[in-house]
Amino acid sequence: MGKIKSELAQIFDRHSDKRICVLGTTCCGKSSLQSQFPDAVDMDEALWPTLSKEEEAYICQKPWTHDIGAFTGKLVKERVVIQPGHPLFSLVLVDCDILVYLGISDELLRKHCQQRNALFEDAKNVKHAIESTINARRMCEKLDIYDLEMDE
Repeated sequence: MGKIKSELAQIFDRHSDKRICVLGTTCCGKSSLQSQFPDAVDMDEALWPTLSKEEEAYICQKPWTHDIGAFTGKLVKERVVIQPGHPLFSLVLVDCDILVYLGISDELLRKHCQQRNALFEDAKNVKHAIESTINARRMCEKLDIYDLEMDE
């Protein structure tokens, strides 16, 4: 993860005055990376205190569905705001100036899911939803996007 950490540090330094969203699927390594940047914010830590018990129960259902993803995305977009100098590590694309996508191969994602006792299909479904969102943004908005590939 050293290479990715170094690339992120360069992006964060270069765009310290911008709102940065680091986007990746569950189990891709976002939390491990986020913990190495003291000024970074975790989406869950920003969102969770704002949830009602009913919202939390709905979001935590298994398996993950597009309806759950859409509901979560709506809440995140309403309640989480990125501040310059405090990159947000997220499953949901929030209004930002710079987007960093943490891509991951299915093979490595499967390995990470096994290590965390997480459902690979859920992680893969989230990955596809994120990639669809990013591809739509590439075509219709001017947004600086960095594509990084997780390698461990």
